Amino acid sequence: MNNRYLPFIGLIVSIAGAQTIVPSPASENAERPKPPVQLTPFEVVAEAQGYFSGNAMSGTRLNSKLEDIGAAITVMTKEQMADFAMLDINDIFLYAVSTEGSGDYTDFAVNNSGHVADNVMNNPRGANRVRGIGSANLSMGNVGLSGLTPVDPLNIDGVEISRGPNANVFGLGSAGGTLNLLPAVANVSKNKTQSGTRADSVGGYRFDLDANRVLWKNRLALRFSGAAQHDGYVRKPSGTDSIRYNGMVKFQPFAGTTVNASYAYYRMNGNRPNTLMPRDGLAYWLQSGRPAWDPVTSTYTL
Repeated sequence: MNNRYLPFIGLIVSIAGAQTIVPSPASENAERPKPPVQLTPFEVVAEAQGYFSGNAMSGTRLNSKLEDIGAAITVMTKEQMADFAMLDINDIFLYAVSTEGSGDYTDFAVNNSGHVADNVMNNPRGANRVRGIGSANLSMGNVGLSGLTPVDPLNIDGVEISRGPNANVFGLGSAGGTLNLLPAVANVSKNKTQSGTRADSVGGYRFDLDANRVLWKNRLALRFSGAAQHDGYVRKPSGTDSIRYNGMVKFQPFAGTTVNASYAYYRMNGNRPNTLMPRDGLAYWLQSGRPAWDPVTSTYTL
């Protein structure tokens, strides 16, 4: 009887007409189960899975699976933001459900005297709606923000959009929804440097740099990012110039202890154009007899 040898699976040994498979060391290593990867419950780590993210911190403030959270949550990964050229909250809301930004919604308010306030020009970061109710709350790592600094992909690893009444938990308070930013952190395992430029047809441009340096392998790392941006508009000479710097430090003195620290600086100068059409306030005044108000006598004069 001919005996066949399988070097990658095992050896076949013939003893008294019976064949016994003896596992080789290679097969033993292949069958040995790998230890599971344990993630920290207080940090969502960006994974190289394209646009898919299965974990979120919104709703529970713990690193939980989306399938286990009883809430309407959409996660926008940094890869998707880069591929779709998203730079602010209005760009993000163009590709999210139940949200409206300045790209598909004009936010204005009319007071008792008929004056129209252009909220898009005055506050483009808050001129949005979630579920058609009101503007979204902003938070960084589930800590509420004032909203004065615009959303930028430079210092975040992703965005979580929580919609519905559940978004008002933990004191953030909005029946519409909450936009939670996942803060970017330094990487203690490898060095990385990334730079980018972009320009548009209305005179806008942007230069950014993101550099990570490991100072102590698997223990200490420093990360720096910065961007210089000019926003151009169709109406000239409107335009804004902004600059931002971010510094991040990550220290892991022990296996179960992680210390993150960050610093952010932002400054913007310029003027934005109005987003509302011109209104005729003269024709109605002429039709009404040219009324005039005298504040001294508190009387109208026609």
